[in-house]
Amino acid sequence: MTYDEFQDFIRGKLFLVGLSFYNADRQLLGQYQTSGRVEHLTDTGILVLKRDDDSLFAVPYDDGAIRPAAPGEYTEHSTGKTIVNPDYLLSGDVEVADAAEIEAIRERGFFTA
Repeated sequence: MTYDEFQDFIRGKLFLVGLSFYNADRQLLGQYQTSGRVEHLTDTGILVLKRDDDSLFAVPYDDGAIRPAAPGEYTEHSTGKTIVNPDYLLSGDVEVADAAEIEAIRERGFFTA
């Protein structure tokens, strides 16, 4: 499958994203979950998810961090929202400098503009 074909394939897939935030000393500072459908996969490998509130959340595409989700109901712990039958689970550890950086990532992901 070409990258263009993969971009078409992944569009519309439902992702449940779980992030753990650590400082430079590897102390856990917080965790966050969100979900959304793939709006598009950029040519530079950024998944752009559209959440239920129509906001966009960007996260780097990483084969090692993504796995197919088993059918069922998943609960976003931060919101209590139930996600039914997501296509994929994406999890990752993120090193941050402070709480402000965590809040910025929670708001829009890893957009770099």
